[in-house]
Amino acid sequence: TILDSILSVVGDNDIPAPAQRQFSSTKDLSERDSTIVDMLNSAGHENVSFCVCDPHLKDCPIVFASDGFCGFTGYSCAEIEGRNCRFLQGPGTDEGDVDRIRDAIKGEKEASVNLLNYKKDGTSFNNQFFLSPLYEKDGKLAYYIGVQCSVKKLGPGQAPENPGWVYAQGLHA
Repeated sequence: TILDSILSVVGDNDIPAPAQRQFSSTKDLSERDSTIVDMLNSAGHENVSFCVCDPHLKDCPIVFASDGFCGFTGYSCAEIEGRNCRFLQGPGTDEGDVDRIRDAIKGEKEASVNLLNYKKDGTSFNNQFFLSPLYEKDGKLAYYIGVQCSVKKLGPGQAPENPGWVYAQGLHA
């Protein structure tokens, strides 16, 4: 990753180990997608709620859930990893919103969807959800990353609240 390259030059002896779990790809991600992952893994992002799914495994299960995702939803990593993200859906989740997510996955496209999801305790939350495919350097689809961000209301125009969307757009500078 880019962070590893920097650390190999400057050294990492004085850098404490990160407190949060970090996603470490087993695939050789493109520079753009490595950068997005590095930013979400970096210090100051401990509470960012994101997960990574592997579309090459049956039912596209979550292979990594951030500490922020676990804390936000109330589920432990063990309860999350290995499951499809649909477990966050509930009776008030709009099927049209779910269809937009499915269409993005089928088309290997980014999507920003504002939908109603549910935590482990059954409480609902307005999720400004950002989904993006992550590619290997050779252009092959590696993963999907989903970044969840609680917002005050359902409705359009809230994508800038989601750090995943911001980083993918290159608006973080």
